Amino acid sequence: MKKALLTTTALVALNSAAFASSIDTPVNSASSTHHTHSAATIVWTGDANIKYNVPLKSAAGQSVDGVVASDVDLDVTMTSPGAYSATISYGLEGGARTANGATDSKGLSTATVTVTTPMFNVSVGTDDARGGAGAGADASDLYADIDHMNGIGTDEDTSDWYISLPNFGGWTVAASGEKDMSTTAAKNKTSVGLKGTVGGLSVTAGGMHKDAGVSVSTSLMGATVKVAAASIYSSVKNKNVQETGVQVDMPLGGMNLSVNSTTNMVKATGNTQNSWGASISTTVAGFAVSAGTDSDEDNQFKITGPLGPVTLVIDYDSSDPTTTTAKDATVEAGVTYAVPGTTGTTISASYSNDPDEDNFDNGTQVKMAFKF
Repeated sequence: MKKALLTTTALVALNSAAFASSIDTPVNSASSTHHTHSAATIVWTGDANIKYNVPLKSAAGQSVDGVVASDVDLDVTMTSPGAYSATISYGLEGGARTANGATDSKGLSTATVTVTTPMFNVSVGTDDARGGAGAGADASDLYADIDHMNGIGTDEDTSDWYISLPNFGGWTVAASGEKDMSTTAAKNKTSVGLKGTVGGLSVTAGGMHKDAGVSVSTSLMGATVKVAAASIYSSVKNKNVQETGVQVDMPLGGMNLSVNSTTNMVKATGNTQNSWGASISTTVAGFAVSAGTDSDEDNQFKITGPLGPVTLVIDYDSSDPTTTTAKDATVEAGVTYAVPGTTGTTISASYSNDPDEDNFDNGTQVKMAFKF
């Protein structure tokens, strides 16, 4: 019989409510006494869940004991009003206990201060400043490339500070980086980005360290056409890459069709690698359905929609890029029931072997989740 590990986590249940505190401060002068008025808004939000999860088999193929666990996230945001305002955001996390009694995550996880002015916004965070900036993990994310392009930096890049000019002559301009700039690795994470429109063209660009990219898109005969080009640096000698791509998105008989083609060329040798991809999406009987394939023989299929009182999700990928062989296909499937008369309370049952956990946690799981 499988053992169950009972996890207890302190859970602070607060209503999802916003409330304001006002302070009247008397100011004395030679002629009169008047009051200055200031107001700060404090908003509490959070979520919590209780779940029973049977993890995937170990690398040796052995079964793993099921785990009863709970998680809680609590966020508080304090904002001062006015054209020049400041927002302070804190995040608290309580995680599940592991088999040896330790806790995998607990305590203050994020603390971000954002200053908003008519000209620019500045966010500085202890973990990731994007929460306050609201514009991606780093400034170079403003650059929009095309599938099969390497992209700038990595998906895991984060920033401790983020400065943005959201309306710089109709453009969004941003810069981001690490707080500790004493190491070369930290300096190399400094990034810049911009996006905007000019003459009917949507333009994005970004750069990090020695990487740089630019893309341009426009509407043409009912379709959206995007072209992109980037120069990607490699620390391995003679491995720098020049990549280009084109993507076309168009409506087609009640469906949306997307096709793309990319070319990666090693600058030193001229060796090239050509890739392509195609996908369609549509709605069938209330279900959102999408399917795609590419030159790497990576076939994908996803369907999501209402099935009686529950919402069904099935997500299949024949060859996930995080795995090494085509037989390691990933599947996520589950149903979620929204409890009537509640705000954000759900009960779900699911299975997933996707390392990215796009839709559900890994393993076979039953979970009750709350939002407040």
